[in-house]
Amino acid sequence: MRFDNLNSPCPDMLYLVPSPLSQKTPKHPLLAADLPLVQQCNTWLVENAKPARAALGHFNMPVAIRELQILEIAQLSSQQRQDVIQRCKAGQAVAVMSDAGCPGVADPGAEIVALAHKLGCPVHPLVGPSSILLALMGSGLNGQNFRFYGYPPLDAAQRDAWIKQTERESKAQQCTQIVIETPFRNEKLIEALLKQLSDTTLLCIGWDLTGDEQHIHTKTVGQWKKQLPTPGKSPCLFLWLSA
Repeated sequence: MRFDNLNSPCPDMLYLVPSPLSQKTPKHPLLAADLPLVQQCNTWLVENAKPARAALGHFNMPVAIRELQILEIAQLSSQQRQDVIQRCKAGQAVAVMSDAGCPGVADPGAEIVALAHKLGCPVHPLVGPSSILLALMGSGLNGQNFRFYGYPPLDAAQRDAWIKQTERESKAQQCTQIVIETPFRNEKLIEALLKQLSDTTLLCIGWDLTGDEQHIHTKTVGQWKKQLPTPGKSPCLFLWLSA
C-alpha cells in the first residue's frame, strides 16, 4: 500500500517521530498535517517506554496507549529488530521515537533506521524539534562549521584534557563545539568548562528548550564566571567557540 502524497497514511514505511523536548512544560512537537501519519502507528520502537507513553499522550491516538506495542530498542535482539522491520515492509505502520527531540540523532533509533535501509524499508522522518539545532540557532555561534560530540568523557582528567583539545580545534578551525550532558552532571561540567576554557572563549548554555522556562545565553567564559548559570537538573546543551 503506497501513496504519492507523504502526508497520506502509508503503512509500509518506518516513521521517525519527534517527541517533546521540555520535561517541565512539554509542547506538541509535530506539525498538524503529520498527525494522521503518527496515529496509524500501533508499533513503537523507543528509547525508554515511560517517556514514550508520556509523549504519545500528546498525539490523540485513536486507541488507548496501553493497547499499543511499545518496544524498547535496547531490549530487542537482532532477530526481533529484523522481524519488526519485515512487518513494516509487509504493511504494518511502525514508528521510532526518542526520549526527547528527533529520533536517530544522539539516539539509539539510528540503529533501527540503519537496519531499515539494509532491509529495503522506506523511512519517513517527520519535522520536529532538535535540541542540538535549536541551541545552535539561538547561540549566535558559527552555524557554518560545527561539531556535535554527544557526551564528554566521564573521567575528570580525560574530560579536562578533552575540553582543552576541543578549544584548540575550535580556534584553529573556527568550529562551534556542541555537547550534551546527563542533567545530574550539569554542575560538574559547567565547573570544568569555566576552569579549562579561556576567558575570551564564547560559551552558550541552553536548557528547557521549547519549554516555558527556556534559557539560551551566550557569554564569554570570563562573563560567566561573574554570574554562574543555574540550569539545575534540566537537560542542557553546551556550545563553545574560541575567539
